[in-house]
Amino acid sequence: MTKKPRTWLAIAIVVVLLAGAGVVAFLSLPMRAEAAADEAVADLNSSTIDSTAWSDTGASKKLHDVVLGALDESMKKRSVELDGTKKRDDGAVATLNWTWTNQDDEVWEYSSQLPLHRKGLLWSADLTAQSIHPDLDDGRVLVSKKDPGKRGSILGEDDEELMAEGTVIDVGIHPAKLDDGEGAAGEGTAGEAEDAGGENAETTLTTLEDELDIDLTSLQERIDAADPDQFVPVITLRESDYSAVKDSIHSLPGTVFKTRTQPLSITRDFAAATLGTAGAADAEEVEASDGKLTGESVVGKSGLQKAFNEQLTGPANEEIFIADAEPGTDSDGESGTAAAADDSEPVLVHEFPKRDGEDITTTLNVAVQEAADTAAATGKKPTALVAIRPSDGHVLAVANQDPDGAAWDRALTGQYAPGSVFKIASGVALLESGMTAKTTLGCPKTTTVDGKTFKNAEDHVMGDVAFADDFAESCNTAFVDAAKKVSASEVANAASNLGMDDIDLGAGSKMAAVPHDDDPVNHAAQMIGQGKVVASPLAVAAMAASVADGDTVSPLLVLPDQRADDREQVLDAEAAKAMQKLMRRAVTKGTAGALQDVPGKPVHGKTGTAEYGGETPPRTHSWFAGYQGDVAVAVLVEDGGFGAEAAVPVAKKFFTALN
Repeated sequence: MTKKPRTWLAIAIVVVLLAGAGVVAFLSLPMRAEAAADEAVADLNSSTIDSTAWSDTGASKKLHDVVLGALDESMKKRSVELDGTKKRDDGAVATLNWTWTNQDDEVWEYSSQLPLHRKGLLWSADLTAQSIHPDLDDGRVLVSKKDPGKRGSILGEDDEELMAEGTVIDVGIHPAKLDDGEGAAGEGTAGEAEDAGGENAETTLTTLEDELDIDLTSLQERIDAADPDQFVPVITLRESDYSAVKDSIHSLPGTVFKTRTQPLSITRDFAAATLGTAGAADAEEVEASDGKLTGESVVGKSGLQKAFNEQLTGPANEEIFIADAEPGTDSDGESGTAAAADDSEPVLVHEFPKRDGEDITTTLNVAVQEAADTAAATGKKPTALVAIRPSDGHVLAVANQDPDGAAWDRALTGQYAPGSVFKIASGVALLESGMTAKTTLGCPKTTTVDGKTFKNAEDHVMGDVAFADDFAESCNTAFVDAAKKVSASEVANAASNLGMDDIDLGAGSKMAAVPHDDDPVNHAAQMIGQGKVVASPLAVAAMAASVADGDTVSPLLVLPDQRADDREQVLDAEAAKAMQKLMRRAVTKGTAGALQDVPGKPVHGKTGTAEYGGETPPRTHSWFAGYQGDVAVAVLVEDGGFGAEAAVPVAKKFFTALN
């Protein structure tokens, strides 16, 4: 082949390729209505609105963003499907099937019509308000409104309601009106004021201090730092508490009162630290919720309210409205006044299923809890009390009281040296090793282990006596000298078999830490609940319950119990029976003698005095662990001194109230 024909062949190939590319490009243009609709649907699914399928791409994008911007933010997903096209007049219309999925994976479906028209050989789509939703008018948009459903209640034994929605009044100060001497805003509103008749700021603040027992210095600082028209919270009162002081405070200058609801327990102190609190979500909680919370949402702040917030809250009740566009945007997305300038009422177009939060059921017993709260309130120092039913492990009561302020849940989460109540665990270890109640042990004034001196409380000396007497009188030196009869691991295992191991009650609870440390000094200290041993009142109550039941008791606070109940007997039955007798002797002839005259079944117990800190002499926590019938209890009085002096009177008050 000559050079010339080759050249013509190359030119021909290029022409064919160019022609083919032109055909492909030509065929890709929306020459059919279906092609234009397909491109439009692809844009609506991607929220890009940037293809050539639109009659006016810029205007279509602005309309899309204005009408759907708010809804896109609140919804989890949007999808649009083409359900065919049909001719209409001199154009066509495409049917669009819309599916919205909210944050709770619930769906909302509807159909709309997208107008299509032809210009020359090409088709294009006209995005209108009605093609986004058939009920939309120009100047209106789609918005989502979330309202929390009724929050679930916290129930107790026999489904008694322990904590449910109740009315509260937020008492606050309006600084500007306080300065002006104006009167209070009416209940239920923060905006209306009435004449107070010449009262002044000093009168308001001192009256609030007297009537509400508030920290006036702190309140004054918050008022000084606030904007003049800011609501400065003073206190939140139950409706009954507000009624008691209403006549004294409701007309004070500058006072403001807001009425709302929030979860409330039976009484203010009823298992307060354990049940916890719930309140309006703060800004950080709203931001972190990924659209699930608003500023009006109620969330758990502490205790069971926080631990089970998801169940108690449930999905938000969500509604979709057609509403006026925000001022400053028109139906085309341009700056200006909204087309629907008459401030039309929002129109409900969809309502997702309404669901309230779930109740959670606890094992708390109202009568036992009230007895526990009453008893703990008698403690002169911060006091915690946990009651467990040995037969099923149900936590019947958790009480926390602090004379100096709000009590944290030291009963379930506190970690303290258990002191001599731990002799129940080390005593079981000794009994399992072959010791009996009659085994003779010396009880000298002091004893020394590797240079470390241990002594008895108040320098108590008994000489050589039976182990039963050493236990009843809580002889430290006898237990320290007996450390060589058992290993640290055997003591730790005994504590574990007595239910003191970590277990999740769903409220941030903590149990005990008993090290397997055979260092002679640490092990000696372990025998009397000192050194590195720590326990919560919950763990100590479980220990007492296990002795009462004769087998390991695992405490339970929230039902249902999902734990497998296929364990074998792990606590030595004979050792448990022997410990029951020792604990009874501690009441009849030992340090817990004040409980002998408690009405009802015989009380079994053990006192404890636990040293802590670096002072000389050391400070001490006061403990009691014991049981009566099918109720086991642990009492802790922080910095209370001897167990017999502080914890035992609280236990006596508790048992007496139950009987």
